[in-house]
Amino acid sequence: MKSSSLERNFTPDEIHQLIADNLEFLQEHFAGFGFEEPRLSATYKSLERLNQPGVESPGEVPASSPVGSTVGGSERSLASSASTTARSKASTRPWRAYTIEEFEDKFQSEELVYSLVKDSYHKRITLVFRGSESHLGAAGTNWTTNLNIKVKNADVPQIISGNIADESVGLHEGYYNYIFNKTVDTTDDENFTKYDQIKDDVMGLLKKFPGYKLYVTGHSLGAGLATVAAFYLACEKDLPKPVSCINFASPRVGTRSFLNACQYLEKTCQLRILRVVNDNDTVAVVPLGEYVHAGFQVTLYKDEWFYKAKEPDLYYPNLKLDWKEWLKISWKNSIPASLNIGYDHIDYRERLDLPVAREFLEKYDLVSLYQDTDIVGFELVPLGVRFTSDTK
Repeated sequence: MKSSSLERNFTPDEIHQLIADNLEFLQEHFAGFGFEEPRLSATYKSLERLNQPGVESPGEVPASSPVGSTVGGSERSLASSASTTARSKASTRPWRAYTIEEFEDKFQSEELVYSLVKDSYHKRITLVFRGSESHLGAAGTNWTTNLNIKVKNADVPQIISGNIADESVGLHEGYYNYIFNKTVDTTDDENFTKYDQIKDDVMGLLKKFPGYKLYVTGHSLGAGLATVAAFYLACEKDLPKPVSCINFASPRVGTRSFLNACQYLEKTCQLRILRVVNDNDTVAVVPLGEYVHAGFQVTLYKDEWFYKAKEPDLYYPNLKLDWKEWLKISWKNSIPASLNIGYDHIDYRERLDLPVAREFLEKYDLVSLYQDTDIVGFELVPLGVRFTSDTK
């Protein structure tokens, strides 16, 4: 089903109005989904930020923009990337900076849900996967996907084959199947998969908007799907590189062979991964067994009544670390270290907005982090794309 395009697209202002017009219904039928205070005000504030266009023409970042990760020809910090907030002055000319270009949920009781957002200001297409949903008939497949933690030994993608020692890539079977199952739509070709549909939509938009970069994101289940999808999209030769995956509350999605494959793509400048997790979020440390995390990890802390939040932790699974460092990392990402009586799976935006978190994350950007051999344990060997001032 290639035609998942919207009849029209929506600006942040229009999304704000849709929420406001249907607020009573949303609060009644979707309690706990952020439509009550204080999260409602935070949502409105985020939409207001997204609606702020830049000073220059679409796609140009002002010279005053803070240094950080790759967006539209300039750099932005991890704080700016994670919050997806454009730091710019107000424009005297209104225009549609952010629009939802695709939204696919027709068969959500059986298939994953995703959308594609166009960021005209930073020249970015963002693929967004929905997290676990207990309403709308999606709970069954969402949770069978989460709980299917068997290892799927998938073929090594052609672009990676011969560059790692592994003969297969171990992936979370639930997430892999959710992405690579055949589509439900009976009008599709019998071998047409959900991944085929996503890839067609992504490539269609990137052809329509040349010069745009691809970002992938999601929360929880959506974060796991984002990681797997970003991995495979980074292997597509016709997509612009690097593919950047910035996700929140991601479970582990692959084994050591997956980590090896990801690091090959990272080393050759085709993939970048930033996982943002909350301290004590148990979802972000499962499943156990063979599974490991890939990419950079930022751990956020919160203010408590008896102490203030400390600055975030930042680490990368450097395969050259000694056993003491690996033991420290393993403990931090273990279930015993994450057990608590609270629920730390939701308040990511609130923690990102804490001054101590923003001040810390403003110091870093993904380009510089990947260039730091002491952190990642390898030197970049660009495969067609080089991290320069012209391509960041």
